[in-house]
Amino acid sequence: MKAVQHILTASFLIASTVAFAQQSDTTRAEINVKAKPSRTVERIADDLHIYVGFNNVGGSVPADYEFRPVGSRFVALSWQYRVPLAVKGSTKLRLFTGPEVAWNNFMFDGQNKLVERDNQLVVEPAAEELKKSKLTTAQLNLPVILNVTFRSGLSLGVGAYAGLRLDSYTKVKPVSGSAVRTHGSYNLNPLRWGLTTELGFCRHTRLFVRYEPNSLFRAGEGPDMNVWSAGIKL
Repeated sequence: MKAVQHILTASFLIASTVAFAQQSDTTRAEINVKAKPSRTVERIADDLHIYVGFNNVGGSVPADYEFRPVGSRFVALSWQYRVPLAVKGSTKLRLFTGPEVAWNNFMFDGQNKLVERDNQLVVEPAAEELKKSKLTTAQLNLPVILNVTFRSGLSLGVGAYAGLRLDSYTKVKPVSGSAVRTHGSYNLNPLRWGLTTELGFCRHTRLFVRYEPNSLFRAGEGPDMNVWSAGIKL
């Protein structure tokens, strides 16, 4: 009988020791898990953005190059990469860059139209009443923008861009009749560059302003006009 009691006592002591060891291991594992808080790492992301707004010109603008403020529109499709630079604090710094295709539409005021003859630009009145007369340029741009986002959600971006002309054409639409589109270089600068700034109050919508210090046309082959654009980035 005493032998049985010794066996039971020894079994109880062994079981208690194993249970205590398992409980200690579990406690240590929980402490280790709690001691390593999860870290969120922001990675490079890409998004499609749409710029919609108005554009016009400044500088030495001849009287016959007057454009309609509302009819002259700016549109761009931009595939931008968002590169985190310093995002650990409440103020975050990121770099936005990526290719975009941009269109500048310059709608002539009145009944004027732009014509290219012998490598010279001529703005002349149309022989019939016009519903629309415009010059459109399309170019491939590469913007580089430094963006700062504050704790309040306000974001500010400042940067520059450079672009290569892809196409340009005039479109003349009479009141009665079909529109005529004529492609050509129109003495436009093949390379353009500009400065840009963006102001946002939420992540997906921003206001933007762009300004190009260089002339829209090649030197000596057209008016010395600077292009500016303003609108909304979606």
